[in-house]
Amino acid sequence: MTYLEAGDVYRSIESATWKTGTFTVTDQHLALLRKANVRWEDVEFGAPAIDGKRPYGNGSVTRDIAEILNEPGWQAAVAEDDRHDDDRAVESWLEENNDRLVRLHAETGIALQIALATGAFATGNYRLAKSYDGTTWEAVTAT
Repeated sequence: MTYLEAGDVYRSIESATWKTGTFTVTDQHLALLRKANVRWEDVEFGAPAIDGKRPYGNGSVTRDIAEILNEPGWQAAVAEDDRHDDDRAVESWLEENNDRLVRLHAETGIALQIALATGAFATGNYRLAKSYDGTTWEAVTAT
């Protein structure tokens, strides 16, 4: 099976977002960002960054996302594996849901830009006040 690369997905989402100038922040985006593992990126002058290897604290990003969001079917897969003392149900669930979870992970980059630009972690619809300027996000309908 071919898996999506998060960087490629992010670039695609970012490009589409710049073209439309709109994005919807969901509860899922905010839940993931609240669990983000922030560290110091020691490149050039340095800057705070979300850990690229363990963005949610563990090395298995899609597994972390499923656990953080308590995805439908996730707990059943974990329970089945506990009964059989293996990982087959979890691995199958992750394979079936991989593309959706990777896309959601990539979307958190835009959601983070919006939170930083607006000074709020709020769900809702947002638009760019100035094209291609990620610092100009504003709420259209925030909740």
